[in-house]
Amino acid sequence: MRIHLLDALRGISVSAMVVYHFFWDLGYFRFIELENITRGLPLLFAQCIGASFIIISGISLKLASHSNNFSTKFLKRLLVLTLICLSITSITFYVDKKSFIFFGILHFLLTCSLLGLVLLKVKNNNFIFLLFVFSFLLSMSKVTFELPIYLSWIGFNRDVPITNDFYPLFPWVSFYLFGLWIYEPLRNYLTNKNKSSKIYSEKITIYYNGLQFLGRNSLIIYILHQPIFFSLFLILIRISS
Repeated sequence: MRIHLLDALRGISVSAMVVYHFFWDLGYFRFIELENITRGLPLLFAQCIGASFIIISGISLKLASHSNNFSTKFLKRLLVLTLICLSITSITFYVDKKSFIFFGILHFLLTCSLLGLVLLKVKNNNFIFLLFVFSFLLSMSKVTFELPIYLSWIGFNRDVPITNDFYPLFPWVSFYLFGLWIYEPLRNYLTNKNKSSKIYSEKITIYYNGLQFLGRNSLIIYILHQPIFFSLFLILIRISS
């Protein structure tokens, strides 16, 4: 079963991400001040985009666990994510050793996939909710420790390394746990809702179908959009110079 509303919501998230990264690239190439994009409301906008992706990923894992050949599909996706994460780290390290991406959102989602695989064995959804509350309260406490730099991905280091994309386990794991928990109430709501509401698969509008398409291909869009943007900006700079 595929929840097409979920695809549409993911499509909105990936569209918002592309827009934000376009303006971030404007700052990176000094067409505008980069600080204007990395603080205040633009930063909050970026964090909301990240949170939405993470929540949807938690829901999607629970949904996928009910599909046929889940183990095969999961291992395939895990392998793809691992290769992409290694590529992102290697390429960004080559481009800029001082701010390379060592634990961005895809690294985070890879880690959460492994965590989620363990939590799928938990049948009591209330336990998942308690984990969500605990992780949220722990994150809100803002407790920090003098941990080695290689443990900064956990999220409790006092000194955070410079990096262009950083999603530490805490506080962001709270959103993933929320996604795992909310799946059951969401499924019950959609199951009890009248099928004529078209929340599932029927075509509603061209825009809705377009969002579904973007949502189903969000990983490809995530991988390709920045190389395309960077290439276009470099071409523009070369022409203008």
